[in-house]
Amino acid sequence: MGVFRAIMGGLIFINFSMITIFYNDWFSETGYYPSYMGSMTLSKDIYLTHDSSMHVPRIDLLSGVSDYRILMAFNIFVLIAALLTCLGLFTRIASICLAIGVVTFHHRVSSILHGGDTVVRVSALYLAIAPSGAAFSLDRFFAVRKRLAPAQPTLVSMWPQRLVAFNCCLIYFTTTWEKWFGGLWKTGVATWYPARLHEFDRFPVPHFLNEFPMVYVTTYGTLAVEFCMATLVWFKPLRKWVLLSGMMLHGYIEYSMNIPLFGYLMVTLYLSFYEGEEVSAWFDRLKAKYLKKPIAEAA
Repeated sequence: MGVFRAIMGGLIFINFSMITIFYNDWFSETGYYPSYMGSMTLSKDIYLTHDSSMHVPRIDLLSGVSDYRILMAFNIFVLIAALLTCLGLFTRIASICLAIGVVTFHHRVSSILHGGDTVVRVSALYLAIAPSGAAFSLDRFFAVRKRLAPAQPTLVSMWPQRLVAFNCCLIYFTTTWEKWFGGLWKTGVATWYPARLHEFDRFPVPHFLNEFPMVYVTTYGTLAVEFCMATLVWFKPLRKWVLLSGMMLHGYIEYSMNIPLFGYLMVTLYLSFYEGEEVSAWFDRLKAKYLKKPIAEAA
């Protein structure tokens, strides 16, 4: 969970840094999406029942705020929280502030978000409720140096990590379900269309990959990989190969289509399928392989 925190926190920092470059366009009153549009698409409360008898307030610290200076200050606040979360410094406070900040911004511009933004928001919430600073963090490094923590991390309940894994599978399952009951995916022609949407163009790919009959392969292959990511990934003998196929799928999307950070965000979720001992053993093998001590010369 510590490694997941470090990578996801870094990706959220990069995401909000990219937004900052065009901040005036997306978050100011003179941009594409002034504050009143956010209030039109989302109510102030989240209703838990059909008859609206039960509801909770929606987290939105910027509701009604239109002052550009306040918005930019809050954006810097989120950037600092993301960086501290990535480093694992003041992790508990930083991760909670990050979750509140991400949710607030997303509620303000809810109708212009994509799937990657949803992964960011949900991951920030999981980091806030998890003991994500207990390992692989500056908090633990300083605690060990001051002898305030044992050399070996204390065992904790890792149910938040399982939540991340289940959420990852749920993403793939619902995606497969919705695609299969749509006409384009079931007939095998769905991947023909994104290649013709030139606003997504990134790096060139061989022409035959976007033509028939290869379109059938990429369409049904995508469905197969996503279904395996929702089911067979829990079967340990196949886990490595299923995750590798998911990485290849997102690697191709990341290379060929301009969907910022989406592939990196999804692949980061894959860490949740490994136990802490497995990750530690992998690091130990790397250290043994690349950090071998030189053989002392004979006297």
